Amino acid sequence: MLPNSGTDLDFDYYNITFAFGYDELHDDYKVVEFFGAEHETGVYETQLKVYSRRTNSWKILSNWPGGDTFGGSGKFLNGAIHWSVCKFDRPFEWVIVAHDLATDVFIELPLPNLEDDDDVIFEVKILEGCLALYCEHNLYMDAWVMKEYGVGKSWTKVFRIPFFLDFRDHQLVRPCPLFFSADGKTLINYGTSLRVYDLSDPQPHQFSSSLEVEATTYIESLVSPNFEDEVIIGRTLPQEIITEIFLRLPVKSLLRFKSVSKRLLSLISSSDFVKAHLRTSTKNNVYIHDKLIFGSKTFDMELYTYPIHSMIESSVSYDPVHAVAGSVYSVTDENLKFNHVWLDCSDIEPDEMTFLVGSCNGLVCVSFSSNSLILWNPTTSKSKMLPDSGTVLDFEHYGISYAFGYDELHDDYKVVEFLGFVGETGIYEIQVKVYSMRTNSWKILSNWPGGDTFGGSGKFLNGAIHWSVCDFDRLANWAIVSHNLSTDTFVELPLPNLGDDVRVEVAIIRGSLAVYCEHNVYMDIWIMKEYGTRESWTKVVRIPFFLDFWDHEFFRPHPLFLSVDGKVLVNYGSSLKIYDSNNPQPHQLSTTWSVAATTYVESLVSPNMYEGNPV
Repeated sequence: MLPNSGTDLDFDYYNITFAFGYDELHDDYKVVEFFGAEHETGVYETQLKVYSRRTNSWKILSNWPGGDTFGGSGKFLNGAIHWSVCKFDRPFEWVIVAHDLATDVFIELPLPNLEDDDDVIFEVKILEGCLALYCEHNLYMDAWVMKEYGVGKSWTKVFRIPFFLDFRDHQLVRPCPLFFSADGKTLINYGTSLRVYDLSDPQPHQFSSSLEVEATTYIESLVSPNFEDEVIIGRTLPQEIITEIFLRLPVKSLLRFKSVSKRLLSLISSSDFVKAHLRTSTKNNVYIHDKLIFGSKTFDMELYTYPIHSMIESSVSYDPVHAVAGSVYSVTDENLKFNHVWLDCSDIEPDEMTFLVGSCNGLVCVSFSSNSLILWNPTTSKSKMLPDSGTVLDFEHYGISYAFGYDELHDDYKVVEFLGFVGETGIYEIQVKVYSMRTNSWKILSNWPGGDTFGGSGKFLNGAIHWSVCDFDRLANWAIVSHNLSTDTFVELPLPNLGDDVRVEVAIIRGSLAVYCEHNVYMDIWIMKEYGTRESWTKVVRIPFFLDFWDHEFFRPHPLFLSVDGKVLVNYGSSLKIYDSNNPQPHQLSTTWSVAATTYVESLVSPNMYEGNPV
């Protein structure tokens, strides 16, 4: 029970409302009381008070910028309470006021463009982890989401709920949306009932004239409301049991637990825990932690993530009305329902193309057309710009590609740069460089065994980068070259019997070495079930193309993932689609390569682990 705030409610006309949030800087939970009242003099005044759980006391703030919330409660996001406020001197001008709980500073955030509609009532909300607004017009309600916090241009209207009557003419409770799902279903409080309203199949509303139902959303946690208490399991369970429990939690939950106490912060941030959590979450064989990350290759690309097992099982469609069966993503679609993630590319020129090289242990390697490189954890949002490799690309004819993996012997993440070029003498030369995260530097290797990758990227498995390589003097003679990241030695692995007139690209499928073998009118996918053993190569899927790619300028479809039941996630160049070998659909071939995509697992691994502040 909190102590009384001491606010006097002896007024004929007043409103009082509260908000609740967390001050991360001071590790403190706070309650904000907003009080507005009309004094006997006829002057309407407002007063803000803040309760601190750490001090168990209230204080008064005197720097409120003005305006009234008209009973609307504040919503917490990014360390601040957000209020929808209407100015006294401008009765139709609403603003969002953000109250920073750490500094008690107030700032005004931009609103979306509402087409100069004066007759609208605002209520600030949090939707899908973003700042949102419910804008009630006469006959309908719009929901807007600020996809990039603080950026006015990022406001996006996500849905509209028609009411079919004018609330100004009725004494009905305004419906209050509580939650919005990815498939367009909205949980609404109608005053006397809660109901799921489906935007794709709208039903009559259940309006009420009274507000009898209280509802909100929350997440389960171990946070104690009593500051003097530690987390309850910390007082009742041994450290070994606590660690075992936390090893089985998803990364997002662990990130929240970091702010609960210094003890948990130390545990979750330790390198031993990070490695143990990664081993625990990836030891299953159903890949429930695997995710797809994808988006447009242009610099300002919108990046999205989605669990692969959910995508495969449900064969989600980005446009269930117009899309081809199995479609997942298209660069032309503007109504995606996936999780939006941001990569800080502030040091990259705005006209550069973006490539997703690959991933390892939750880190994604991103390259740009200038050959700048970033290591990034999409789950924790931590990233690191790599130093320049020093490679000069002053050649008329060259090809450059990258690979990314982990050297377990030296506990080191490494990036390999492969460059092929025609030198001044007219001879085609190869140069291989290796970046070490531990030393934050590059070195040149001089023992490449020969052959070219022809732009194909390397794939990491069993401590080695694997390249599909073709001999210069025997263009039909493909091989797999394995580069051991611990010893920088190279060995050749056997391929299955593929015949002639084939293009080979190495891949990793379900934890095994694999190759995509492109023939004239079809592609075969082979898996090496026993690593290093030629006889274990098994053909698992054939994808027919119904045309000869050698006679067309189409982008070669690029498989990304293969499920146990034969469904293949394919990058077609400008779209992603699930191709079901048991129920084949027409391909979505493209003449451009405009989609970047790769898979990764969620982890706590930091790209800054060898620096002073890895967490």
